[in-house]
Amino acid sequence: MLALFPEHEARMPIELPVSRFRTEFSTCLTHHLVTGERIVLTRHGHEVAALVSLKDLRALENVERAREEFLEQRHAERMREFRMLKEGLL
Repeated sequence: MLALFPEHEARMPIELPVSRFRTEFSTCLTHHLVTGERIVLTRHGHEVAALVSLKDLRALENVERAREEFLEQRHAERMREFRMLKEGLL
């Protein structure tokens, strides 16, 4: 582990103020690339952003895309059912 986060417990995201991240960007990025740990950025104690791997980002995008497709399908099915009820076919 890099000296930037000596007290950090493995498997927990690292929380870091944006101001510190800004001044130590290169070290933070290297730490993330070496360890794969996520870094959560905070401003005034509130989480505002995160540094995650590209693999994690792609996985999140895939989940979001699948969710949208599911919701669109469900909406289309319900609209078909509604039309059939309206026409007295159900």
